[in-house]
Formats: sequence, structure tokens, C-alpha cells
Amino acid sequence: MMMNEKMKALMIGVVGAGITLSAYSQTYMSSTQCIGTGFVVLMVGLLVGEGWLPL
Repeated sequence: MMMNEKMKALMIGVVGAGITLSAYSQTYMSSTQCIGTGFVVLMVGLLVGEGWLPL
């Protein structure tokens, strides 16, 4: 089953939100790195959803 671009963007956004929200509850990265990584993942999700970045 193929996922359309909106579903891919939603899944990427959920992952990015999860990374961002886990900034203060994990010890693998600093909180600033975790928030930055989550923001980048959310931006990739936005670009996929808008069709600028095909996956």
C-alpha cells in the first residue's frame, strides 16, 4: 500500500514532534540539540506535505 504525500508528511511530523517533546526526558542529546533536530524534522515534513520535497 502506497502512502500519499499528506500521510508521509503527517508521519514525519509526528516523529518530529516526538523528538521535540522528548527534549527534557532523554539523555542521548542535549535539550538544544533535541529541539533543533525536531525542528528540522518538522520542516522536512512541511516540505513533503507541500510537495517541494518528493519522497
